[in-house]
Amino acid sequence: MSSSHNNEPPSFWDNPQNFFDSIPGNLPQPSSFPSASDVKREARACSRHIFASWETLHAILERHEALIRRRWVKKSQEQRKKVLLSAWPGMSPGHRPDYKVIDRETVQERQKGTRYREAYLWPYINVEDLIQGKSMLIFLNSRGRHLPEAFSNADFEAAHVGIVSMAISRPFLNNYTMLLHGQTTQHTYGKLVSWDDDDNAFDWMMSGIGKQPGEGLLILEIQKRVLEFLVQCCQLILADLPPESLVDERGTVLPEPEPVITDPTAWPSLAAMSMEAPYRVPAHLDFQRLQAIMAANVSAAKDHLWALREDPGYFASVARDASEHRLEVLRDDHGKQHPRLNKPVFWGYVLGHLVTSAYGSLIVWEKLHDQVTLLVALKDKYSRTISPMKSLPSEYLSALLLFRYFLDRAIEHQIQELVMIVPSSPSLRSHFVREPQIPNSTKMSFRSKGTKSSLIYLFGLLGDKEQIFLHGLPNIMDDLDTVLRNDAAQKSLVSPLVAEEISKLAVLAESLRQLSLYQPWSSNMDFDDTASREDFKTFYVNATSRYSKLPEALADVPLADLGTPSQGWFHYPIDKRRTQENIKAMRKAEENLDAFWNAIDSAAARKDKALQGLATLYNVAKGRELQRTPEWVESVKEARKTEGTEVPYEAFAVTSLDPEKSSVTAAEERLKIKTRGPARDTPPTVMTVKQAAMDRDPSFAVSKRALKVFSVLFYIPSAESDNPGEIPWLDFVHAMTSVGFAALKLYGSVWQFTPTKLDVERSIQFHEPHPHGKIPFVVARRHGRRLNRAYGWDGAIFVLA
Repeated sequence: MSSSHNNEPPSFWDNPQNFFDSIPGNLPQPSSFPSASDVKREARACSRHIFASWETLHAILERHEALIRRRWVKKSQEQRKKVLLSAWPGMSPGHRPDYKVIDRETVQERQKGTRYREAYLWPYINVEDLIQGKSMLIFLNSRGRHLPEAFSNADFEAAHVGIVSMAISRPFLNNYTMLLHGQTTQHTYGKLVSWDDDDNAFDWMMSGIGKQPGEGLLILEIQKRVLEFLVQCCQLILADLPPESLVDERGTVLPEPEPVITDPTAWPSLAAMSMEAPYRVPAHLDFQRLQAIMAANVSAAKDHLWALREDPGYFASVARDASEHRLEVLRDDHGKQHPRLNKPVFWGYVLGHLVTSAYGSLIVWEKLHDQVTLLVALKDKYSRTISPMKSLPSEYLSALLLFRYFLDRAIEHQIQELVMIVPSSPSLRSHFVREPQIPNSTKMSFRSKGTKSSLIYLFGLLGDKEQIFLHGLPNIMDDLDTVLRNDAAQKSLVSPLVAEEISKLAVLAESLRQLSLYQPWSSNMDFDDTASREDFKTFYVNATSRYSKLPEALADVPLADLGTPSQGWFHYPIDKRRTQENIKAMRKAEENLDAFWNAIDSAAARKDKALQGLATLYNVAKGRELQRTPEWVESVKEARKTEGTEVPYEAFAVTSLDPEKSSVTAAEERLKIKTRGPARDTPPTVMTVKQAAMDRDPSFAVSKRALKVFSVLFYIPSAESDNPGEIPWLDFVHAMTSVGFAALKLYGSVWQFTPTKLDVERSIQFHEPHPHGKIPFVVARRHGRRLNRAYGWDGAIFVLA
């Protein structure tokens, strides 16, 4: 592609330095303007050096990798540190050194020449990370067993902070594209292609298949130093062997050892995978995994919304928690409370947000899941035509960009949610002050008191779009997760609600990271996005239109009069023995909750036909039936005349919210079961019709430890026994994995359980209890209900192995 194909004035192409000299000084400036021959000469020299080092490293590993592993594992951290610093003098001491140095220089100082070039170009080359676990062994294996081209995009992305902060500048050469991706020899790696000589060259650069020459030279510089370092590390670890024996062609080439497993006893987690990612072969975009994560979030959002409608205790708990995380609870500069705190108008805001956020979250996850499902189908449809050296099919690219647009909008909303609840959370509110409210406005703002805290600092980054661009959202979430894992004092400041919202944002950030793995096309996804942004915006507005109408409908509902939990309207002693008094309280709480939601459903239907059947929006009620407590039965002794007599098994009364199904009464759904043994005074037990109708043959033979967990999850309360206690979280994880789930800790408090040995496909997510690590009985009961709805399980299908 020649310069004549562009609309820029010829003077720019003849002398681009004049153009850069004319733009404002706060924009990135190239480090130099080399000629094409200069770039070719430097690229060839770097390529020769890179492949010479790679061939040496490859040869060493073919002969000695198992020995290197044994020796490294035996070394103490101090011994490992000595090796690292000998091979790379002055290596950065801590994790993410680019984050640590960015505030030590002004933008002007960075542009003139940063003092921390190594920290920006090689942030993963640091003592803290490389002496931990088996990171070094993973690093050696990936770089020595795979050609440099496999890492070209990842190495450039790793320098993101340095590049966007203008600490790292690049040479500029126009009218050329450098090829790295897919180039497997030193003669083609870093090849410079003129736009005049090849009509595809410009398109390769714009699609990410090729690189701007300055970017390519930067990648070559990074890889040259990395491979030199790894060769020296091998030589130091094998210092007692004759140097020539390390690569002697007469030496025995051994089979590649088994993949490095960091800690076989630890549960896998996205955080651990993220920590190891810079040292492994770059992962590929896994749509199926993303689809499973999205599906699990859809399921969790439906379960949350259903529990709000069904369980008065859950509703009250969520409402109280939300009230404790609003900006009204912050005191102002004079130490005064907000005038509407705990007033009806305050509870109106709390409850309105509770309803809209529950439905809004479900709609967002549904749309993201739908789009990933489409991407899975399109990737399969075009599997034979997708090539790293070609642009993506237009239909597939458009779907990718639309998913990215929805993802960006979801991230913006989730960041707003998180940033607004952090300052007012119970353990952090003392570090913030509420700003004076603008007259005639409902908007509130706050400011930090200046407390020095890594946690508050990271939350501050999330509230600043410029900082998110600078650091990258996935990187910020990784750093936040690192702080919460390694600093108990900081973790104790995070409330369960904040931990839950962190988890949601982290899942979205992981989705963003997954898109970045789709190399080489993801490199210029932002460029392609601009052309269709207005179309995407229109599609987004239409897709979420039902949700946008809900807040207006709620304006007609006296939410505070119907749903304020502080009035005791939702006292729900589900964790107490079944007594006449407790049954009465439970029925009254359920009645009050039904009145609250009936008012909302009616107002929504009146406001807009699109909101008719709000209870069943997005199939929330499909396959679900409200469980309601039947009236107290004083005694059933008289009904049990003889052993084996059939007696009514009164469960929760069951009511359908699906308008296509008729309402079902307790009498119509009454079941009969056989009873044996002496009669007892037992009130109605908690059991759904679906549960009682299941095949009672045991399906799972489990350990005593797992059986205890399932016994609590599916416990049936009675008048004669106290409810069981708490479940340790690791016992719950053990129980789930023992029946065929793979456990994966995502971020924050959320864990995903994916079926691997079960005849089901649906994954399910649960939140790790915070901060005590034990699941209270009331929460365990909710977990049991979710498992029942998802898989039809009850306590009868688990037996001791």
